[in-house]
Amino acid sequence: MFTFARSNFKNRIMKTSKQQACFWQHTPWQVVLLLFVVPFFVRNLLLPMVADDFSYAFIWDGEHDGNLMDNIGQRERIAGFADILASQWSHYFTWGGRTPSMCCIQLFAWIGKIWFDIANTAVFVLMMLVLYWLSAESVQSPGRHKGVFLWVMLCMSFGVIDYMSAMLWMTGACVYLWTGLWECLFILLMMRGQSLEVGEWVRMPAAALLGLLAGWSEEAGSLVTVLLTACYLFIYYRQRMLRPWMVVGFVFLLIGCSLLMLAPGSLHREELMLRLAPEYVLPKEKLFSAEMFCDNFTEGFLPIIVWESFLFIPIVLYLWRGGRSRHVLLFTAAGLLVLCAMMFSPEFALRTGFHSTMFLTVASAAALMRIAPWLRQALVATARRRMLTSAVGCACLLYSLFVVAGCFVVEGSFRRQYDERLAYVHEHRDADSLVVKAFYIPYGLDRYLGPRSFTDFHLIYGLDLESMPTDNRSLMYALYYGLPPIRIDREVDWKKRNGGE
Repeated sequence: MFTFARSNFKNRIMKTSKQQACFWQHTPWQVVLLLFVVPFFVRNLLLPMVADDFSYAFIWDGEHDGNLMDNIGQRERIAGFADILASQWSHYFTWGGRTPSMCCIQLFAWIGKIWFDIANTAVFVLMMLVLYWLSAESVQSPGRHKGVFLWVMLCMSFGVIDYMSAMLWMTGACVYLWTGLWECLFILLMMRGQSLEVGEWVRMPAAALLGLLAGWSEEAGSLVTVLLTACYLFIYYRQRMLRPWMVVGFVFLLIGCSLLMLAPGSLHREELMLRLAPEYVLPKEKLFSAEMFCDNFTEGFLPIIVWESFLFIPIVLYLWRGGRSRHVLLFTAAGLLVLCAMMFSPEFALRTGFHSTMFLTVASAAALMRIAPWLRQALVATARRRMLTSAVGCACLLYSLFVVAGCFVVEGSFRRQYDERLAYVHEHRDADSLVVKAFYIPYGLDRYLGPRSFTDFHLIYGLDLESMPTDNRSLMYALYYGLPPIRIDREVDWKKRNGGE
């Protein structure tokens, strides 16, 4: 009787597994993509303009300490492309060299946030496709390897440690998500450009433009893109496959990187911060000290590498199986080099790990594609393994649904609080000054979601106003909406807040 029950149980497991496999095989890859794109777009809609978004809505006034310092005077709103160009000329010489991404931010701050929401979703879709193409080393339909395509989107959805700052916030997305797309598109062109059925007159300007954008992007990502491209060009040279348009693309990549790294505004910003906001900048005597490296390791490198740890599972399995693909190894090294480069930065913010996750996603997906046949056989070899695989899959699905639902609750609550505040300040805009309630995170969900959505850290250092009306975020918010001086109700002890109490 027990033998019969065991056999019946095995048959049910095998039947269920076959049904799941059949359902997966008949699911179009576009449906898989929509499962991630729709929540991404909704989350974009829920997040209004916050923090630096307001500062970049005004013409950058480098002669009067820029737009991101406290106690600044009146600023003039962006009203056209000429204002953006004038603003970025001043920004380059007085604050920093990320000019292309800053132009995007100021463009959307001028024309409206909804246009950013649409464009950012399009960039997200293209990024997922490009990462898949890079992992496959060819421009092919994701339907050929739907599992790998799903893995790419899971890696980017759960591997980016500060998802909100790097992918949803307007200023952060333009600096990290958008620049990451430029870098990946350029690398893809270098890898697969020879297969394009176009002439040299198309490849050369495309390589020049993408090279300039990829180099003139974000510091750590730009440097690693230069090294990664140099490796591929050396390989092509050894194989006698190097073409003139590749050299042109690499030259423009170096030009863009030089424009980024040698921007006069970077030194000027350091001096300005030391003079006006020394509490937010590392003193010169501590630069490249043991204390700086220790802080960068514990506050940046270690949390990011732990958060990304699941990306290494396919890579480790691939290496354990004896794989030695140059492609996998180069992108793995690129992901780690981004974090190593940030160790030499005076500030190692968690959102700067985005490019590391991006490169490691390519390596992880490429490794998964190579071990997929062995992995598929290993996971379904016996009824017990099928059952265990199904259990793990269901657990991951439930966790993903919890995370998405939790993000909607937190960000929906934030948008409700934001709209209520906006209605209140417009109703009382004739007052001499305004005091508003501080934002809070409902039910203390940040303890369970981590930095996938808003946390107290985000509220303190960006999303909320400040306790003085002359502080930058409060001041720029008031200038943007034409309000009297405004501040939050009190100096909030954020550590003691518990679900808004």
